[in-house]
Amino acid sequence: MIQDMYAENRSHGLATSEAAKMEMATSLAMLSSGAITAFWLIFHILSDFHALHAIRQELNAITKTGSLSEFAIPQTAILDLSRIREESPTLMAMLHETLRYHSTVVNIKQVQHDIVLADEYLLRRNGIVMIPGRSIHHDQDIWGSTAKIFNHQRFLSPETARNLSSTSAFRPFGAGATMCPGRHFSTQVILSLVAMIVLQYDVLPVGGQWRQPTKRNAEMWNAMPKPNWDIHVQLVRRQHKGQIGLQFV
Repeated sequence: MIQDMYAENRSHGLATSEAAKMEMATSLAMLSSGAITAFWLIFHILSDFHALHAIRQELNAITKTGSLSEFAIPQTAILDLSRIREESPTLMAMLHETLRYHSTVVNIKQVQHDIVLADEYLLRRNGIVMIPGRSIHHDQDIWGSTAKIFNHQRFLSPETARNLSSTSAFRPFGAGATMCPGRHFSTQVILSLVAMIVLQYDVLPVGGQWRQPTKRNAEMWNAMPKPNWDIHVQLVRRQHKGQIGLQFV
């Protein structure tokens, strides 16, 4: 991926030093949000038997048996990633709830002209406004009385799902001109990793019980908070016809 990005940047005239700066931004995004989002999503799925069962059923329904000739793998269970968004509603609902519940992204905006909000707050032109995503994502006026509780079925409701299209209610990737340009790529990578894990492995917590880590020590600059401790698990290969391959369409 890095090699392809470098070649693409150079083809558009970026100097090597500028292309290097782009790689720094990509690495920051992957480490501060992508990888941590994947952790929390996997934790919530694996620690909820009903959610895990539903997601496995949905993914199995869009998995077919075939072969990946370019890798010389004759018998492969092929999962079409292009169908996950529409045909795995539980997995998508879990992803959106993970972003809503955990995201600590802070949006920074510059005031374009003097304005009074709610007949009380004066914002001066050129002032800086910092908008903490957590305040919006846990607002009971938007999300109801259960706003501070993780509910993997929340976004299965059409009424709640409408909030996904409103950056006034749901903004884990920011909003406006500064919205994360890599959000679609990041989402696809996270879904790929999760699908591979839940279909191929039973993941068992060492000690027999899932314990959700706290986030008190997380750095403020992270878009997603790091857990305060590791979770030790045992991976057991599940019985499946052939290996799991991913097909991008």
